[in-house]
Amino acid sequence: MLSKKRQTTGISELNFLKIKKYFIAAAVFLCCMTAFADEVKNIIFPVPFYTPETSAGIVLNDILLFKKNKQSSYSHINTFIMYTAKQQVVAGIMPSLYFDGDVYLFESKLIYSNFKRKFYGIGNGTVESSEEEYIKRSHGAAVCLSKKIIENVRFGFQYDFSDTTMQDLDKNGQLQFYDNDGILSGAGFKLSFDKRNDNMYPVKGYKLDLGYLLYNHNIGSKFDCSLIDVDFRNYIELNSGKILFSYQLYAGFINGNAPVQSLLSLGGQKFLRGFYSGRYIDKVAAAVQPEFKFRMTDSLDFVVFTGIGNVYRNLESVYISKLKIASGAGIRIKMKSNPRMNFRIDYALSNESKEFYFTLLEAF
Repeated sequence: MLSKKRQTTGISELNFLKIKKYFIAAAVFLCCMTAFADEVKNIIFPVPFYTPETSAGIVLNDILLFKKNKQSSYSHINTFIMYTAKQQVVAGIMPSLYFDGDVYLFESKLIYSNFKRKFYGIGNGTVESSEEEYIKRSHGAAVCLSKKIIENVRFGFQYDFSDTTMQDLDKNGQLQFYDNDGILSGAGFKLSFDKRNDNMYPVKGYKLDLGYLLYNHNIGSKFDCSLIDVDFRNYIELNSGKILFSYQLYAGFINGNAPVQSLLSLGGQKFLRGFYSGRYIDKVAAAVQPEFKFRMTDSLDFVVFTGIGNVYRNLESVYISKLKIASGAGIRIKMKSNPRMNFRIDYALSNESKEFYFTLLEAF
């Protein structure tokens, strides 16, 4: 996997203009689909936020919710652009669309990112003193079309594409010796069991996603590797709905020659809060995240949570000792009802750091 550093110039101005045209065309097409809906809601709002990876920032969201009368779930299109004090920019369109009642589900994302990140090395034994910064520039798209097989069960096919360059590498760092730049192109399948009472803000039920992606040069990928992941989420109401206990179980496995930016990771605002996003990366990752929400008022929840997990080189090296642990507490402030959306304020700590998170929507 080690190779001589390849010089890159990033995404060219011409390519950026092409990406902008794709965004505009996609937005127009998706918005036209609401003409066939019986119920339409559009929510536009700016949200200030703070995470350790971004520092202060602001994101402008446009969430378009719509459905036909015979549908039980909302289709939604989330369009956003984010800018941070570190001059990081991320823009995206993420539709989730139901067809023929709830029989077919089309999920997608179109993302452009110019993001300053940190690299500590690969493995679960890296040290903070090895930290080096770089800029990750990428654009990509992912699509998944699934069909309801039986009640609460969907099976579908997915495709994932990204084109990435890494810039401003530390001349004395180790990241320059990895071959990371280039295209990832992969296809596979996804199987979902979804018994949640709501697809936007669930308070009861569970969801299990099983996914497989094969990245191969025959479909345009520079790197040949595969990804298998399992994501289980469960939501349980206690004390007549005054307490919500939820938890997430995740396991992922990569086989083959994967670039650094696609390795599995721990940390960030959604996965093991209290660790920097990507603090630990490798080909295998496993974690569990339990969380309690205590209803204080109709608009305010108090939350306590923890996360336990680790990354590993391969399946043979998986062991349960010396796990990474982070815990914390926070509040949820209701921004909107039907469906409910919360502003999230979390304080989390691990044996390495203490972090604040101010952001929108739940961790899982």
